[in-house]
Amino acid sequence: MRWPVSLALALVAVLFAAIATPPPAAAVAPVPVIFGNSWDGPAHDLQVIVDNYIGVPGAINTRTDYEGARPGDIDPWFWVGPGFPALMVTEVAGNADINVLGWYKENGLPPVIDGVDDGVVFTGPQGGGSGTVVSFPSGTTKFGFYLDTQQYFTGPDGQAHRQIFFTNRFDNDKGLHGAGATHVPYDGDVQALVYDVSRWKGPNTWLVCFEDLDAGGPVTPCCSGTDDDYNDMVFEVQALGATPTRTLSFGALKSRYR
Repeated sequence: MRWPVSLALALVAVLFAAIATPPPAAAVAPVPVIFGNSWDGPAHDLQVIVDNYIGVPGAINTRTDYEGARPGDIDPWFWVGPGFPALMVTEVAGNADINVLGWYKENGLPPVIDGVDDGVVFTGPQGGGSGTVVSFPSGTTKFGFYLDTQQYFTGPDGQAHRQIFFTNRFDNDKGLHGAGATHVPYDGDVQALVYDVSRWKGPNTWLVCFEDLDAGGPVTPCCSGTDDDYNDMVFEVQALGATPTRTLSFGALKSRYR
């Protein structure tokens, strides 16, 4: 639901020069994703957004070409490298003005967004074309992105919880507000789809597409439950300078560990 967003992110680093930690595991089987019809109408369908972004209609099938859709794809998804000194971020389209995009360090534990090993990349009220620079702490080797909806829900424990979603699906709850999955996948809700767009946008470039309602809930007509349209925050991540002499796509990195 809400307005589509594009963000262009340039990651200025010597990325993948040396892998300090093991990469994510290859998926034994494809990760299924439930898609719905956008409550925003057909013009805001994710396929339309991606077609316009790539400039070649159908070059990417949004329902079958996301990372995790094929056996052997990396699952869960996060970015790996020896250090990330800065992110240059530029918004190029509008978005709902309450969502906050941020980064967080992957350390194998459930993430806690508290300003330690995480930070804000972009806030919804910022206008199209605004930019920022995000510096990473020394030693950060694995990271992902989170979407803070600034909404609250009552969990199975009866307590109020902030609704925050992560690119690593295993960092998300299972089912609607953690009440248990009622549809595939059962081991962690997919809240963000990642597409390798290096072929069209340059080496080491991905498109990340967030759903800002709980994807573990029932897909329904507007406007209760979720529409699972994955168009609520869409941004580009470009990692430059994979080594001092050559670039290395994440696809090439994956092939080393199959």
